[in-house]
Amino acid sequence: MKTFMKQLLLLAMIFVTINATGSNVPQQQQNSGITQEYRTAVRSLLNVTGFGNTMRDNLTATYAQMGLQGQYVDDIVNELVEKMPEKMVDIYAKYFTLDEIKQLMEVNSNEVQVKVRSMQAQYTKDLMQEGQYYALGKESPSAGIVVPEDFDKAMREFLEVSDFSKQMEKLQSIFLQNLGSQSSVGGFNDMLPDIMVRVYSKYFTIADIKQLTDLAKMPIMKKFSEKTPAITQDTMSVTQEIMMDYFKDLF
Repeated sequence: MKTFMKQLLLLAMIFVTINATGSNVPQQQQNSGITQEYRTAVRSLLNVTGFGNTMRDNLTATYAQMGLQGQYVDDIVNELVEKMPEKMVDIYAKYFTLDEIKQLMEVNSNEVQVKVRSMQAQYTKDLMQEGQYYALGKESPSAGIVVPEDFDKAMREFLEVSDFSKQMEKLQSIFLQNLGSQSSVGGFNDMLPDIMVRVYSKYFTIADIKQLTDLAKMPIMKKFSEKTPAITQDTMSVTQEIMMDYFKDLF
C-alpha cells in the first residue's frame, strides 16, 4: 500500500509540473564546450541571487497548494534543488557569454538589488493580497497610502524601463486562476501600475527606485529581460526531465 501511494504521489507531482508548463517531457540538453571558469561564474551568480532557496520555497508552496506534502515531496524537492544548479549552467550557456555572466553577477551584487531580494517575500505577499481583494470586489488594502509625487514619477519610469507591461502579459494565466475571468484580469492589469507604486512605496526609497531604473537601462539587463521567457521555459523543461529520471530510478 505504501508503494502504491508513493507512485500516486509522484505521478501527481509530475502531472502538476507538466501541466504548469504546458509542454512535453524534454530531450537532454548538451553543452559540452563549457569551461570550468564559466561553470564557477554561473554557480556564483546563482548563489548571490539565492536561486536554491527560492526554488525550494516555490516548489514546496506549489505542491502544498495541491495538497502534496510529506517525505516524498521533500525528497523530490531536494533532488531538484541539488541538480538544478548544474542544469542552469547549461541553460545560461545558451544565451550568455562569460563576460555577460560576470556583468549579471556585478548587477545582482548591487546593494539595491540585495535589498529587493530581501523584501521580495513581503511585497509579493502584498501584491497577491491586492489581487485577492480585487477578486472579492473589496477595496484595496493599500488604497489609503499617499505616495509623494516624486516617488510616483520615479516608480512609473522604472515600470516603463523594465517593460512591466510585457511581464504582466506573461502572467495572464496565473491571474486567470486567481481572478476567475479574462475581464477581471484586464481590469486588474489596468490597476497594477497604481498598485505597484503604492506597495513599493512601503519598502523602497526614491533613491532605491532611481538606482533600479539605472540598472534596468543597462544593456546586460535588457538582454536578460529579453531572454527571461526562454530561460524560464528551459528551466521548467529541465525540471520535468529531473523528475522523470527520479521517477524511473525509483521504479
